[in-house]
Amino acid sequence: MPEPKVKLTFWEKARIVAIEAQGVKRAAAGIEHQPDIDRRVERVREQARKRAKRGK
Repeated sequence: MPEPKVKLTFWEKARIVAIEAQGVKRAAAGIEHQPDIDRRVERVREQARKRAKRGK
């Protein structure tokens, strides 16, 4: 069962956008396989989940 979505703060969204922008720059340079970008985005989302659990 998937976990419920966590509402991201403005700063978390901004971090994800910055990480994705770096991935786009790499893709333009021809680097297609970018697992580190995926891990960094997932790390931001995991921190948001932890923050949401602390707030309950």
